[in-house]
Amino acid sequence: MSNTAKGQVIWLTGLSGAGKSTIAEKLITLFKARNLTPVVLDGDQVRAAIQDPHWQFDEASRLRGSYIYARLASLFASQGHLVIVPTISMFEEVRQWNRLHNAGYFEVYLKTSQDVRRKRDPKKLYASHNQGKNAKMPGLDLNVELPTSPDLTIVNEGDITTADSVARHIFDAFSEQCL
Repeated sequence: MSNTAKGQVIWLTGLSGAGKSTIAEKLITLFKARNLTPVVLDGDQVRAAIQDPHWQFDEASRLRGSYIYARLASLFASQGHLVIVPTISMFEEVRQWNRLHNAGYFEVYLKTSQDVRRKRDPKKLYASHNQGKNAKMPGLDLNVELPTSPDLTIVNEGDITTADSVARHIFDAFSEQCL
């Protein structure tokens, strides 16, 4: 059963440690309070579910993976679902594809300084990079095309205690524009 009259996609983008997955979890709670159960396509979870040995961490593989997220989100949205996609989203072409293929597309850029991202480091990717074990890090080793026209930009420099207010801000802005 669909959640909305027409499907919608909330695309949460930002570098590792920007708070995408944490914010997505908070958004789920807010939407459930309105009797909407979103489909969440978290980048790491989608990668684990697909388990494609050719889907690596180089730039070409990441572009391919970004299109996988985008097309899955579009598929679910076309069936009337609200979809939340927390992903680094390194490529402007994928975000433009989303805008062309999803009438209910809402892009949120979580802008967070490198110092804050390194301090958060929830997956220990920055620590691993510092030890020379993670040489394909977006924003450090791989170029990231930052969003040129997000629907909402949030400077997310706070700690975990600010995640609720950030999620509420996204929820309110999305609700005003899309619901």
